[in-house]
Amino acid sequence: MRRALWPDCRGKRAELEMREQMSNRKKFGVLVIDRGDGKLGGFAELALRDGVDGAKRETTAYLEGWFVDADLRGTGWGKKLIRAAETWAVERGMVELASDAEIENEDSIAAHAALGFRETFRVVQFLKPVRRTQRGGKRS
Repeated sequence: MRRALWPDCRGKRAELEMREQMSNRKKFGVLVIDRGDGKLGGFAELALRDGVDGAKRETTAYLEGWFVDADLRGTGWGKKLIRAAETWAVERGMVELASDAEIENEDSIAAHAALGFRETFRVVQFLKPVRRTQRGGKRS
């Protein structure tokens, strides 16, 4: 399911993110939809983040990822995950739950709005390498 949500997150990067997500239960959380028989139907990954733009406090609960299998969308499971995420945040003393969506992901933006999230910013981020790696891993 993580790969369905983040197709570019593979290999060591994905392993690192999953290890971090499981490293500290006070700071990170994973909620799942249990279909039974060992099958899952969705998940929410949560973290406490510092310095969230537009947040009232320095540390804010953050919905890092939110995914529901296509056949369960529109049936209330996404809402249940968000309600559970809100409970997770409150249990950690938080007053807000933040999230993000890709600027072109209209379905995600609409789902967030339907569940009470308000849009705070729209940005396009850029990245430019300043050092190049040559063959063999040597940096120039």
